[in-house]
Amino acid sequence: MNSESSSGIIERPETVSERITLEVLASRFVEEYRRWLNPSIDAYANSCPEYADEIRESFPVLIAMEEWKTDQELTRLRRQIPADFKITQLGNCCLQKEICRTRTSIIYAAAQGPQKRRVAVRLLPWKSDCSSRLRDRFLREARLVLRLRHPNIISVDSAEQDQGYSYAVMQLIAGISLDQILHGLMQQQTGTRYHEQSVPQAGYLFEEQLPQVVQVFMQNYWRLIATLGLQAANALRFAHSRGTLHCDLKPGNFILNREGHCWLTGFCLTQQPEGTLKQQRVQSLLYQPPERIQGEVDERSDLYSLGCVLYELATLSPVFQARSSSALIEQILSGRYTRPREINSEIPATLESIITGCLARSKQDRFQSADELSVALVRFINGRAVKSRMRSESNGRKRWSGFGKNNIG
Repeated sequence: MNSESSSGIIERPETVSERITLEVLASRFVEEYRRWLNPSIDAYANSCPEYADEIRESFPVLIAMEEWKTDQELTRLRRQIPADFKITQLGNCCLQKEICRTRTSIIYAAAQGPQKRRVAVRLLPWKSDCSSRLRDRFLREARLVLRLRHPNIISVDSAEQDQGYSYAVMQLIAGISLDQILHGLMQQQTGTRYHEQSVPQAGYLFEEQLPQVVQVFMQNYWRLIATLGLQAANALRFAHSRGTLHCDLKPGNFILNREGHCWLTGFCLTQQPEGTLKQQRVQSLLYQPPERIQGEVDERSDLYSLGCVLYELATLSPVFQARSSSALIEQILSGRYTRPREINSEIPATLESIITGCLARSKQDRFQSADELSVALVRFINGRAVKSRMRSESNGRKRWSGFGKNNIG
């Protein structure tokens, strides 16, 4: 699906007499992995059956080693970023204000060109000679979105380099990330007070305050969840039609404004050879579908992740709860979770049916396309019935008496 992935075909030697070795295969695999070409362990094993057992046993270890080295490198580089990163100009963009920082980027509001067009600039805050691998991933991911022009996707205008830095020029959104909105909704539920202005943790917080956006949700909560899901499904339908998966749908990659308009950001490379995700932290795994942990991904994987986000909005609780990555992986692979209405009986049955229709463990039991999901969400918004796609098992979590009729609409 993703145009940045490799074919997974291993070329054989030129002559029969030249016997390939396991060491050569391992070297090729690691090189492809370092270049973000998404090599497949199964493809290597099937192409070289004489080494199939050794490949399936040892290549996940190679992945774990590469992930560890990347994490160590990233940790080292992050320590080098000063609190006040002094850079004022990149190409024809004048950087005006730092909006937020993510794990690998600094996002600025900027003025571009003589017309001083308002844009966002996403900067990789290390020069290319510090980490060519991080630079390559940064540029590849920016280019994934270059051809995606949709009202619910934050557009990327260009991916460039200047003064040794890599950066992307993006659409500037006056909005707030959904993970912060979820935090605000939980504050509302528990009765804690808002901060005067929310502190940016992810996304594009700019000229917006958390209470204003949360208030939009409170006016007609279930309808707004469905509307947000519909906007995201429409964005996915467009991206999928252009051969691009999102691969990292989570609340921090949804940006909303006070009118309830939603944009998706954070498209990433698939980069999920078998075993890779098992090295990730709990927060990175929460929204991943079971098949991606097993080394597969397609359009229905994005729908699963969107279902996880809608579930969390409806219940104010993640689908799965675990303190360790290994325990979380077991829960995801089992497919056992508490149905939303067991947590909050106020959730409309039709909306629950849509959410569970995204979350089936088997891809064949889910909505089969973003278009099919969009149709179901439109039917819910218009008060029409939606056919249930699955039955989930309860894991015995206690019911939650969340927002009542009087305070959520």
